[in-house]
Amino acid sequence: MPVYEYICGECETRFSHLWKTMATAAVGETPPCPDCGAESPRRVISQTTVLNQVGGLTPQETEQVKAAEERAASITPKSQIEALQANRAPSETP
Repeated sequence: MPVYEYICGECETRFSHLWKTMATAAVGETPPCPDCGAESPRRVISQTTVLNQVGGLTPQETEQVKAAEERAASITPKSQIEALQANRAPSETP
């Protein structure tokens, strides 16, 4: 269900309208202005926000992800850490 923004040509009210189907929105119908009832609002491009390059996460969400990763790392069993360290250690040949 698409949501489009409109501006009324009569009273300059900016409003959004939720269409029930894409087909209805594609026909070119326009909803009446909710303030003055004018039948000729024009559709406008909605403003968007691009957050950052981490996949659209906000700074707070990024911090939460980092904190969760740190918590997961802090509860890694000692045996698993030792096994990983043993695999990384250079092998000694007698």
